[in-house]
Parts: sequence; structure tokens; C-alpha cells
Amino acid sequence: MGVAKVFRCTLNQQIACSYGFSEKRYGDIRSMSRDLKKKLESLLGNDARLLDGAFEREVYSMDIGAIPFTGLLFDNIPEMIIQPKKIEALKTIIRVANEERVAIFPRGSGSSGLGGVVPTVGGMVIDFSSLNEIDELDQEKMTIIVQAGVRWSEIENFLKSKELTMRTYPSSFFSTIGGWIATGGYGIGSFKFGNIQSQIESIEVLFPSGEIKSINQDDEEFSLFFGTEGQFGIVLTATLKLRNKPRKALPHMIYFDSAEAAVNFIKDMIKENIVPYNIKYMDAAHIGETNKILGERSFREKDSVLVTFEDELEDRKFLSFASNRGIHAEEYLAHYIWHERLFSMKRKGSKPTPLACELTIPLENFSPYLKKIIRMSKRFKVKINVESYIIGKDEALVLIHYDSDVRNFRTYLAHLALIPVLTKIGIAFRGVPYGLGIWNAPFINEKIDHQTLRRYKAYKHEVDPRNILNPGKFFTARTKWANIPGILLKPVVFRTITKIAPMFSPILLSPILEEKSTKDETELEKTVYSCVKCGSCASVCPAYLITRDELLNPKNKMHLAKKLLLGETITKSDAEKAFLCLHCGMCREVCQNDLDLLTAWLELEEGLEHIFDKPEDAIQNFVSSIEASEEYWRFVYAQKV
Repeated sequence: MGVAKVFRCTLNQQIACSYGFSEKRYGDIRSMSRDLKKKLESLLGNDARLLDGAFEREVYSMDIGAIPFTGLLFDNIPEMIIQPKKIEALKTIIRVANEERVAIFPRGSGSSGLGGVVPTVGGMVIDFSSLNEIDELDQEKMTIIVQAGVRWSEIENFLKSKELTMRTYPSSFFSTIGGWIATGGYGIGSFKFGNIQSQIESIEVLFPSGEIKSINQDDEEFSLFFGTEGQFGIVLTATLKLRNKPRKALPHMIYFDSAEAAVNFIKDMIKENIVPYNIKYMDAAHIGETNKILGERSFREKDSVLVTFEDELEDRKFLSFASNRGIHAEEYLAHYIWHERLFSMKRKGSKPTPLACELTIPLENFSPYLKKIIRMSKRFKVKINVESYIIGKDEALVLIHYDSDVRNFRTYLAHLALIPVLTKIGIAFRGVPYGLGIWNAPFINEKIDHQTLRRYKAYKHEVDPRNILNPGKFFTARTKWANIPGILLKPVVFRTITKIAPMFSPILLSPILEEKSTKDETELEKTVYSCVKCGSCASVCPAYLITRDELLNPKNKMHLAKKLLLGETITKSDAEKAFLCLHCGMCREVCQNDLDLLTAWLELEEGLEHIFDKPEDAIQNFVSSIEASEEYWRFVYAQKV
């Protein structure tokens, strides 16, 4: 049945389709047998790397969110991880998985915290880190074709010498193209150019049936792959629209006495038809956090707006409009905030575990929403700070940050509960959750209207009838234990829980006065619990980039270090990987939280050496292989340039 025909299904047909895949076929997913693993190994040969070590599987069982009860609700440990090196290998994997009814969980950099890449029924994780080629640049048409595993930073580096650049990009600059398509991303430049869907000319999609189809922006199917988190097919490549590189950025930062005054300024500017490249709002607490990071009071701790132009005519119009409004910050301060746009996870809080809530909300409701959530956050005894990208003439993407400590379980549980509470309040102000994944799936009816949801379910039924792609999330979060715990994630029940959570928060928060002292922490302990898992380090680590061994990824070495600190079992082979480090300091250079990673790695090695002998032969072989690699020397040369 064709897509157009599906879209014209009767209501009853659509409902039947939706129940067909979401209830019955979820239970048909099978575990991987040893024979199946051997079959894949034989079929793929050197065209893919297959991983099934205990630690590797553990690393791929999570994203950046620290949700302590994930393993109780879901079979989140994958049975195998596959890193295909070629599209043909990926086609083979999908064909076999569909035939055997094995669940597939595509993964980019895993930079979200909503469980969008977290396995729910074991199955296999498809790691796209090796499908990261830039296929074709058309300078005349100003388009570029890239594979889904390419990071935004890699595209920007490639375009540096071409006098071209991207139209929009995420503040998580080290996330992948495929990941941002899956979340339907907004980000820097979205005020002028829209979301990711507006920036892509076409995509190439691999369906569970094995069919590969090129879908253009004018096709009826096109929109179905943006913001639907990998439910319908696997995006292989995307053709991005580019633009001429601007000569310079012209940022201006203006202080206001209140959020309401700042938002009114933004609305008035938009009414005057002034078109900046980017508009960002920051509350006084966010500016205060910036001062903490700098170690000095460089900025006034007031609600602020950063407006960035690339067109000098628009810039002059803005300066005339803004001349008598607010307090204008010094030019160098505006440039500093603009420069830091790719490091939004920088923080210097007293507690090490960052938590966040993201949603889009009408601009007219922004100020009253902020007032409401500030009152609510006090009930949960947290200090929130807020930043927001204005993504259209009447809409804002709001990011709310606050700190907790995962080691103080009761308090952390209460602080986690605040996230859906903030989301629910936003919905009351006509807001919409930014993503769904697992943890926001109970809000699906608030994010997607009933007619669109029926269309999604009908299309899912047609293209993925066995529900092998990302089962147990997005449409509805389905847990193990006959889905009995999943009742808590049903929309009606979940809304009730978020309603009563503020009443119970004082009970959970009672130990908050007994905060854990951090003055005696080792550098390793401080690093492990302060890392925000942004992935910046992975993008510059030569050991990881050359070997593509996830256990050499600095972010994953943190997880090994955490196991060491907690006294958990570590195998000798996994411990050996921690020593395969060049100690070049590149990870230290890009760390958003300015963590002393080199000292942390030395402490990790010392701790492991007490348990296992130092693997001198493995280290020597590693260094020799790296130095013999042409890719390594190209990397060194690129850094010098």
C-alpha cells in the first residue's frame, strides 16, 4: 500500500493499524541467539565491527541522562553492538534483523537525555560513528551530501576553506546529523532559517524491508522523518543546504530589569521587521553562572538578550531601534557570549550532576511561564537558570538547567521528578516537549495532534510491521514485567504523578541539608561526577578517532573510572584499554567544564595498576600502531594548522 493511500486511510483503518503494531507485534521481538551472532559475523566480515563485551554493552545501554531505575524498567543492555563501515553492511544487518525479528536501536553520539537511543528490549545497537563520510559538495548549488554519522563540527571543518558554511546548527556541535534529524532540531540560526527540516533538500532512507529510497523535501513522506526519533526508517545520508560564509558576526548584548522587559524587547524588534541571524535570551541566574565560570563579575547579573547579525544593514537598523532600550553591554562581552554558544553545558555549580528540561513555548507565554517555574523550583530546593533560543516570530526553545548530585539518591530522585513537572507547567502555557524518547513519551498527545499521530501509526505499520526499529518508546513507553511498571508511564497516570510530585518533594528532600562534602574529592572523583557527557573530547581524541574503539572514547573511560570508584567488577581486558592513551591533552583543551582530564587519566591508570599489572606490551603495540598510521599524522598536521 502506497504512502498516499496510507494517508487517506479511514479513521477505523488507521486505528486498527496503530493497535496492530503497538500492542501485538511488540511481543514478537526475539533475543539474539549465538548462531545469529555468528551468522552476522560471517556475512559482514571486515565491513563492520561487532562488539558484545560486557562493558561495551553497558556503555551502549545509556545516553547522557543518569536515570537510576532504567535497568529495572527496560532490558536496556543490548545483546550486540555493530559498527558498520559501509552502507551495504548496514543493509545486511537490517535485512537479517527484520527476518529474525530482532530489535534495532540506531545511535549517533548519544547526546540526548530522554532515552531516544537507549535499548528497551535488548536487541542490537547500530553505531553510526563509522558511517561519517562527506560524500559530495556542490559549490554551485551550495549543497553538501553527508552520511548520517557525520558530526556538525566535521562539516564545519570541511567547509572552512570553501567560503561556505551551514545555515543552522545545534549548540551540541559534536552531535550527529542523523541525531538532529531524529529530534527535529532547532538551534543556532533557527530564527532566520528555521529548524533542521528547512535546511535539508533530500534524505536517503533505509527501511526494515531493505528498500533504500531517496526522499525529497517536496515528497509527502519527507516530514515524517524529522522529530520522530528513528521510528520509520534509518536515515543514511542527507543533502544539506549551505550558504556563503558571512564576513563577520555582529553580536549585541543588552541587559534588562526583568524577563518580561527582555521578552517585550524581542517582540518589539520582531514587529519592526528586524531580522538577526540569532536571538538568545539568558536569565539573571544564567549570567551569574557565567560569572562563576570566569571567576569574576564581568557581567551584570540581569536578564539579558544576545542579538547577533551578519548583515551590516540589519545591524544598523537594530542599533537605531535599540539605542534607548535596556543597558548595552560592552562589545567584548557580547563577543564572548557569542563565542561560547557551542559550550552551553559549561557549569560551575556546587553539585556535580546537571539536569535539564527542554520545551518550545509561544513567545507571548514565555514570561508568565518563567515566573511559574521559578516558584516551583523553590519548592524542590533547586536554583534554576534559563537560556532560550528564539526560533520564530512567535516561538521560543527554552532550556532550563539546574544541578543535583546523583550520589544523594533521595534528593536526586526528587530533582528528577521536577523535570516532568516543569514540562507539565509548560504544556499549560501551550508549550510542547522538545523530544519524547522514553521519558517524555507520556506527553505524546501534547506534542503530536491526534490526526498526525494516527498517520504516524499507520505509516509505522506499513514500513515497519514487525516493529524492529526503536520499539517501546516514542509512541508509548513499554516496560518489561508484562508492562506492569509501564502503567506509571501511561499519560493519564503520569499526569497524576506530576501533579502530586510537588506535594511529596519535601519528604524526599529532607536529607538535602546534609550535602556531601566535596573538599576531599580526588581529581578522578571530581571529574567522573562533573562530566556532562557532551562528547567534545571524543571529537578531538586521536586514539578514539583512529581506532574507533568506544572503550578509548574519553566519555566512556569516565564510565570505567566510575566503576573503579564504586568498587565494581572490571575485567583485565577492559582495564587495559584505559592505558591506551597518548596523553596529548586534546580532551583537556576542549572540555566544557574545564576538568583536569590528564590528572584524572593518570589517577585512573594508577588505580587500575593496583589491581592489574600495567600492560606494557599492549601500550607499546598501541603506540607503534598509532605512529604507523597515516591518519594519525594527518590529524597532527590538522591540529598544527
